[in-house]
Amino acid sequence: MFKKIALSGLLLSMFSLPLLAQQMATPDAPTTTTRMGKGQSMQQHPMGDPATRARKMTDRMTQQLGLDQATSQKLYDATLARAQKVNDIQASADDNKAKAQAMKANADDYKTKLKSILTPDQFAKVESMKGHMRKGRGGHASDKDDQEQK
Repeated sequence: MFKKIALSGLLLSMFSLPLLAQQMATPDAPTTTTRMGKGQSMQQHPMGDPATRARKMTDRMTQQLGLDQATSQKLYDATLARAQKVNDIQASADDNKAKAQAMKANADDYKTKLKSILTPDQFAKVESMKGHMRKGRGGHASDKDDQEQK
């Protein structure tokens, strides 16, 4: 009887040890975002800081749209403000519905700023690039449009 209890205790401690070894998030750890693609499980991806994300997006758009330095700087400022606001929204204690509404308002505000910075042709190209990106990662809105056309 004692052997069974000792063996059970040993097995229990062996199986619970990995649970104790899990790391707790620290305040200085990078935040993560959960993304779900078509046919994929939820994945955690580290989010870079707002300045890095804004710089990468601005550099990509500057190259693809052939922007000059002044326009590129305006685009960076708008993109940085958007990225900082996204971080603030994600860090807030609001429920998911409120966060989604805030993110939508932020996206609409950014789109308005882009329209004022870019030419109509450049803005159309940005919208086209967004559509291609959605299709490439399993897309959301563009998939519905594709299904309706079939």
